[in-house]
Amino acid sequence: MRKEVKLVLSVLMLVAALSFVVASCAPGAAAEKKPGEGLYFRLVTHGGDDPFWAVVQKGMRDAAAEYGCKADIDLAGGDLAKQQKMFEEAVASKPDGIALVINDDTAWDKPVADAIAAGIPVIGMNNDDTEGAKGNARLGYVGQLERRAGYMIASRLFEEGKKKGIDMAGAHVAMAAEVPGANYAVVRSQGVKDAMEEYGITSFEMIDAGGLEMTTVESRQTSYLIANPETTFMMGAGGICTDRLTSSLKAAGKKAGEVIAGGFDTASGTIAGLKEGYVTATIDQQQYMQGYFAVYVLSLYKNYGLMPNIDTGGYLIDNADKIGLIEKLSPEHIR
Repeated sequence: MRKEVKLVLSVLMLVAALSFVVASCAPGAAAEKKPGEGLYFRLVTHGGDDPFWAVVQKGMRDAAAEYGCKADIDLAGGDLAKQQKMFEEAVASKPDGIALVINDDTAWDKPVADAIAAGIPVIGMNNDDTEGAKGNARLGYVGQLERRAGYMIASRLFEEGKKKGIDMAGAHVAMAAEVPGANYAVVRSQGVKDAMEEYGITSFEMIDAGGLEMTTVESRQTSYLIANPETTFMMGAGGICTDRLTSSLKAAGKKAGEVIAGGFDTASGTIAGLKEGYVTATIDQQQYMQGYFAVYVLSLYKNYGLMPNIDTGGYLIDNADKIGLIEKLSPEHIR
């Protein structure tokens, strides 16, 4: 009886093994091909080695893994000439598509048009020409609508000022930009001025924060606050300036809420400022999606000729629940 049981078990095991082999060899049993297999994309940016661009890179890597393609990112550290050279090198590598930060309204017109004419698709990401498709031949755009974002943050800060009884007609708005002439700063400041007009504010000044180096940004912002004690509202035009708002305000001897401050992105100094009350609000342009959808959109175009435009931004962070979510996801480089 025991031998018979062993024989039955052996037969069952053999049948199971044969079934596995047959299933493995059946049509369609092999792993399904990913839509991006064999494709290679480049992201050419003005960004630097900082927390903001770490999140963009995480989105890019996740999309590349999901779609089975390869993708690399170039970080020019705010140097336009260097970024242009990186773009030339990217074109020369003959990728299946390039996502480009279009941070100047004239510098990128010919390079983008030439790349597209050579058969290399180019989309805008993170920054776009101020005239969009009218101003640059790029095929599409993945990023924040900058003017709307500037309007959103300014309106939130001005509303806070109204609650405090501030005389808007006498208010002074300062906005610090890492690169004042870059498109992101110019267009966001236009949105700020749109909100200023609605609230009856006329005094505005753009501060040159001196680039992407944090100590320089903090020093220049602090000096401005000390030299201009009439400043009512203080904004960072970009993530580094916003990150340094709290430390600048403290260094200038300001108490939390004495100057109503806010800006863009969710760097660690910005989150600390929100929790301490030095920063009223910030706009998260959700840059993970910029890296992710840059790969996604280029894959769609290469495979199917589809070209969506994707607005990634406009997420206002001004309360504890939203701050908690950012803190939870920040170590994972998703927010």
